[in-house]
Amino acid sequence: MRVFDTTFDYKTDKPAKSRPDPDRDSPRLRLDHELLWSKELNSGVLFAPRPPSRRRDGYLIVTDGSGTRHWYGSDAITSSYSTWLRPKALVNAIAGLDEDQRSRYLNPPYTIGSSMIWPVRSKDPTTMNRARGLRLSVGDRMDLTLECIRRHYTGEPGSPLADVTDAYADFFALFEGFQEFVDFFHFQDLVTHDYDRVEFYLPFDDFERSGTPATTDEYVTHREKTLEFIEGRNRRMAEWVIEHHPEIEVRQ
Repeated sequence: MRVFDTTFDYKTDKPAKSRPDPDRDSPRLRLDHELLWSKELNSGVLFAPRPPSRRRDGYLIVTDGSGTRHWYGSDAITSSYSTWLRPKALVNAIAGLDEDQRSRYLNPPYTIGSSMIWPVRSKDPTTMNRARGLRLSVGDRMDLTLECIRRHYTGEPGSPLADVTDAYADFFALFEGFQEFVDFFHFQDLVTHDYDRVEFYLPFDDFERSGTPATTDEYVTHREKTLEFIEGRNRRMAEWVIEHHPEIEVRQ
């Protein structure tokens, strides 16, 4: 029987000898992405990512009704910032952690609740994965990324990822608005019940400051909120698999 385990650490699944990357290396993560995101959209269209026969040909591919193939890649959507060398305030914030905090926050397991797939294509080299990590106003945070996606759907200005969400507008158009996007990818714990607002990890100032924590207290708050989000998303994913795939053993 196949097992879907929300506690499994993909970093332990066949890591490469040099520069290990579970988004690239883990066969289990790719299978779990295929499982979770193969489902019908509100439009009635089946979204069905499939691995190509050869790994070098891509990570997951969705073939639409016209026969056009769309490539997707895996990305960690939570960050401990343990390898970041800037901003200086972030580095100093991490340096202020005590030993217990460092053990809890800096090297957590990479479970399915921390992972997402984004579209990738050569004509649009600035992917969601890359842009959300490099643009400091977003700071590799999923809550701020989700706010940019919300603004894409509502047409509100001020998103630092507007050029990227516009470039991949065909992907976002698969979903009938922000609510379906949130529900499809199990992001409900990052929004209010009416889907009108994002629940931010830290106080939000309309992208005026860096998205990364600036003090040790902010870092602790950010990491606790992040771990809470991962736990809730893991649970939602497990419940979805139990409901839709009774043939699969679910472990939590």
